[in-house]
Amino acid sequence: MTPLSEQFRGSLDRDRVIERLRTLVTADSENPPGNEKLSAQLVAEQMEALGLDVSLHEAVADRPSVIGRWVGGDGPTLTFCSHIDVVPAGDPSLWERHPFSAAVEDGLMHGRGTCDAKGCCAAALEAVALMRSAGVTPNGTLELALVADEETMGFQGAGYLVSEGILRPDLSIVGEPTSLRVVRAQRGACWMRVTARGKAAHGSAPERGISAIKHMSEIVLRLEETIPDISHELLGAPTINVGTITGGEKVNIIPASCVIEVDRRTIPGETDESVVSGIEEAIAKAKERFPDIDASVEIAFNAQPFEVPGDSSLVQHALAAAGEALGREVETIGFRGASDARFMADAGAEVILCGPGDITLAHTAREHIVLDELAEAALVYAGAFSRILGAR
Repeated sequence: MTPLSEQFRGSLDRDRVIERLRTLVTADSENPPGNEKLSAQLVAEQMEALGLDVSLHEAVADRPSVIGRWVGGDGPTLTFCSHIDVVPAGDPSLWERHPFSAAVEDGLMHGRGTCDAKGCCAAALEAVALMRSAGVTPNGTLELALVADEETMGFQGAGYLVSEGILRPDLSIVGEPTSLRVVRAQRGACWMRVTARGKAAHGSAPERGISAIKHMSEIVLRLEETIPDISHELLGAPTINVGTITGGEKVNIIPASCVIEVDRRTIPGETDESVVSGIEEAIAKAKERFPDIDASVEIAFNAQPFEVPGDSSLVQHALAAAGEALGREVETIGFRGASDARFMADAGAEVILCGPGDITLAHTAREHIVLDELAEAALVYAGAFSRILGAR
């Protein structure tokens, strides 16, 4: 263990980082509808107490994202980004404890947002406190961007901050529950809308019409045949799912229209063109059975996949910091879902994900975090921030 990491461990106040998280979890910030204002105020207060230069930014009224900057030199900008919004808690009767009580029992804190992702936010704030206590200064800029709107794809949070040039990271760590493993690759998410057009007729005379639903059914059956036979060492193979289907006006009318929404998860190397051509191939295959199919596809949303080489200094510094804090070798993995990391990648930054918490508990009524892991995360982040920015 390096002298600096020993200082971090010696300065770690477990009760303080737990209190940081408790304060955030008890502030309901469900999205939708987007109740981030109180959480943002609490985060801003903690940042100000740490001596950071704090600013709030709103893409829409009363939904602020908070940035705390520590400029210590002329080196690169390292952006830590995590989110203060949470998915709705749902039916309270499904929870053993109130979802916003932040109840602590047997070394766990329970509640919505404990692992996704307010635990990451609390640990990053504590990491800055550890760096201050150790008297280290980053040789560059460390900024904490604790943002709104991640749970509804992030366009009003991290996406807005990047598009407006408010965030311009050179390097980035995104806080998501990874059980403190280091993520260096993330799948993309391409959402498409496929429309089949038919011809309406009376339900008693289907031969007079063209059923868009019948045609779409054949297209749906062909979709999985068009997934390319490729795989990524960390992300596995691409996937496809039909999430919604709508069509028809009334039970006794031949449907003139049918629309499906398709969720296509991509891996590095795939392009917009290759993904769309796969859907068009499914339509062509369906036409082998129904030559009169009239269908088209359009992209509604596309988040690109990304990966960082395993030998990059960002990955290696993060692995070293995590290994030192945890006392064991740390695994590198891929992230199958979407996250705000894509915005950091779009901004040109090298980006990894790392954070405390079990991703399988996120969005469930069993969400909780192991408090020992929360404290360890503060050590991981403090070590990573210091190593990456060459703290002195």
